[in-house]
Amino acid sequence: IDLGADAAVVLTSGSTGRPKGVLLSYGNLLLNAEGAGKLIPFLPSDRWLLSLPLWHVSGLSIVFRSLNGGGAIVVPGPDEILEEAIERYRPTHLSLVPAQLRRIMARRDKLAGHSIKAVLLGGAPIPASLAAEAVMAGLPVYATYGLTEAASQVATGPVDQEGSAQVRVLPGRELMISADDEVLVRGGVVFRRYAFGDSGDGPDPEGWYHTGDKGQLDEDGRLTILGRLDNMFICGGENVHPENIEKALLEHPLVDQALVVGISDEELGVR
Repeated sequence: IDLGADAAVVLTSGSTGRPKGVLLSYGNLLLNAEGAGKLIPFLPSDRWLLSLPLWHVSGLSIVFRSLNGGGAIVVPGPDEILEEAIERYRPTHLSLVPAQLRRIMARRDKLAGHSIKAVLLGGAPIPASLAAEAVMAGLPVYATYGLTEAASQVATGPVDQEGSAQVRVLPGRELMISADDEVLVRGGVVFRRYAFGDSGDGPDPEGWYHTGDKGQLDEDGRLTILGRLDNMFICGGENVHPENIEKALLEHPLVDQALVVGISDEELGVR
């Protein structure tokens, strides 16, 4: 297989406009699977539950992890709900968004006697209380940061009993924080160009893709994502990241979803 050949066009989430078609090569997808497998092996005796759509990069990447590591993919029936599929097929690996994990924790009786080796959690801000609840229930949760333009995972790490994640850059990727705190990603996992849509910019001349996410790297190499740069607004002179407010709201047990937006305010500029 020519690893430089085009393999797939995967749509972005469209969180900041119309979805864009990200052109990924076989090399992008294979290198992503190889780096992911260094942290979370996917062996021939394992089974990964495909509970995410194949038209999302997080679903498509499960196929390439299987091809790389030799594990099997479990595809639930069209009418099977997630909790029942876990109870029936006993997968060893799960890829979930926080809303799915919340559903599973509400039906944790379905997890009795499970053989789950890894729960890969991403796609949205992860409430620390939810992550801690899952870890205390015996689930090995891994928080992950990724993007379609990098063929899925960029940085991943285990979650502890307090719900704190040790997210570090996976092998085969480079990550840098720019002077304005933007997360930049480089390496063989990064796409070359957009196939269609409001294309914007691909990687810069040095190969860095500017993600539009604001983040921090501590001295131990742990990555923290603070939010989207284009979501930030200034309220009375303070830089406000809506994601921080949403995360706090989601800690309340009666809140399932939260969306914070800025609105014009005569006194504060934006409230």
